[in-house]
Amino acid sequence: MMTRALASLRLRLPLSLSVSAILTAIGMAAALGLQTLANLREDQGRNALTLAHAMADVQVQALRNDDVWLAYSLLRGPEGGAGDAVWILVDDAGRIFASNDPRRFRLDQPLAEAAPWLADRPAVPLDDPIGGVFPVNQGEARRILRLPLYSDGTQTGELIALLSDAPYLPRFREILIGGVIVTLGVLVVLVPIGWLWGRRMVAPLARLTDCMARVGKEDPRQMNCRLEFGDGEIGRLGRQFLAMIAALAEKEALERQMIQAERLAAVGRVAAGVAHEVNNPLGGMLLAIDTYRRSQPVDVPTRRLLDLLERALNQIQESISALLIEARADTRRLTPQDLDDVRTLAQPKLASVGARLAWHNDWQAATTLPAAPVRQLLLNLVLNALQAAGQAGRVVVHVAAHADRLSMRVENTGRPIPPERLTHLFEPYSAARSDHPGIGLWVCYQLASQLGGSIGVESHEGVTGFTVSLPLDAPRVL
Repeated sequence: MMTRALASLRLRLPLSLSVSAILTAIGMAAALGLQTLANLREDQGRNALTLAHAMADVQVQALRNDDVWLAYSLLRGPEGGAGDAVWILVDDAGRIFASNDPRRFRLDQPLAEAAPWLADRPAVPLDDPIGGVFPVNQGEARRILRLPLYSDGTQTGELIALLSDAPYLPRFREILIGGVIVTLGVLVVLVPIGWLWGRRMVAPLARLTDCMARVGKEDPRQMNCRLEFGDGEIGRLGRQFLAMIAALAEKEALERQMIQAERLAAVGRVAAGVAHEVNNPLGGMLLAIDTYRRSQPVDVPTRRLLDLLERALNQIQESISALLIEARADTRRLTPQDLDDVRTLAQPKLASVGARLAWHNDWQAATTLPAAPVRQLLLNLVLNALQAAGQAGRVVVHVAAHADRLSMRVENTGRPIPPERLTHLFEPYSAARSDHPGIGLWVCYQLASQLGGSIGVESHEGVTGFTVSLPLDAPRVL
């Protein structure tokens, strides 16, 4: 649903901006056209009114002298149309005296008969000598001009002009076509800009949505999201999302640690229980063999058989004893020299594999930790690291005290451990460690747990590192 909404937004926002640009351009073109039309009509009415006032005195003389030809010549104009309008001169009896369109408006024809619709138009008051232009909608006529004519304070007639849009329609079309061309040119520029602008506005939200879609499908620690971190709403949303991812990664790490700790604790309890159960009958069998040897002489084949059984049972006993790991406090506390002794103990392994060992022991703080289990823990990690580094590899050991804890880190070069194996690395005889299966790391985990500390592992980019953190004040009961 979110993906469909985003896909819709990716199209709707750029499309909305483009449509807005188109509608704005069309609206501006329409407004420009209507304003141009209104201006042309206003100019036509103003020119007609000016021309009517200019002809008024002569037309009054034509009416007084009954000079139809003079009135007609003046209304007709030099080019056959006075101002491109239909002009009508009406006498005081309401009859047509002259017109520049005599076929439609005949001489001596009552105006009410020739143009009955003029009766519905507002009449000009007798005390208003200016006249006016009024809107109509009759045939080609769109406006009328009515100018009363006076002589010695008495109205002698009326000059009427029927104005239409026909004279300036070609000019209006030219202006309109020019406006349309300009509008199209503007749209050619604005539409791509609006589309690109809209896509750019949606891009941060699209990246954020793509990252949100990956939540639950990928490891939060491995997620790499390119988000916007400005002061705007999307920037703040991106920061909150990354904070949520970090919290989710921390939560999953804690859950994995808890599950691993519970699983290893359960394995340890089962292993210890099995070891105790097997150890008792195993000791009985070894005692029976020894008793049999002492009670009577045995021949050579029987002695060989008893030796074989004893060696096998001793091997089983050694394996079972390794499962009974207990970090019991001894009378001697851990010293920096105890940890340096581990370096000496690792020299044979170091010589056999041909690796290099860098040793950094910066710890000098006092501690109540027992020496034996800590030495065993560090020795197991160093031997495993040397084995993993191999020939021409490198192992680095750092020992230091941080606050109230003893920190030991063992790093080695070599192939990194796959992520799917890391969660099972501390299990005894784990199938994840098919190259060197055993209980060495499991013993390290048990010792670190019994000493009140923790052990962790990181493996990436050809470097694997184990980190042990132990409290300098050892627990009372181990």
